[in-house]
Amino acid sequence: MMTSIDTLNACKSITGWEVTATFSVGGFEWLAFSKERHGKMIIISSQRTTIVDCNNGAIDDCEIILDEKELIAYCDRLPDEELSIAGQFGGSLPQKTDNGEKVTVKVDDNHIMHIYFTAGFLNKTLIYYNYEAYICGFSYDGTYFVIADDGGVLILKKTKD
Repeated sequence: MMTSIDTLNACKSITGWEVTATFSVGGFEWLAFSKERHGKMIIISSQRTTIVDCNNGAIDDCEIILDEKELIAYCDRLPDEELSIAGQFGGSLPQKTDNGEKVTVKVDDNHIMHIYFTAGFLNKTLIYYNYEAYICGFSYDGTYFVIADDGGVLILKKTKD
């Protein structure tokens, strides 16, 4: 099994992507990427609600109205935007980008999750091999990637070509 450090190192090795943030979240429940303000993501946990700048990892508190049944949220820092939430209780994030990057998730019979990140032709990297992560996927514009598990949140950003 891979540790959090192993996952971090694997993500650092992905060509064309860089790690911009890694942090712990106590009681992680949901996250959502903004569709209008690229680079902004909200994190909802049992302890607090925050907005993250995926470019530099800056985290600020925010107020959120949440509908877990409809899988949507509204954030005071992202006015007039309905956010699609995803996490351990449902929802999903894009699993591929328009530029051809993709993430492949497989779970074996022992509930061990294998997550592969493909960036470019034949550039497939195992970035996660452990008990099931809560959620992983790309932002809607394909510039950011996130993986969240019980160890925390890891955010990647596509570098300029």
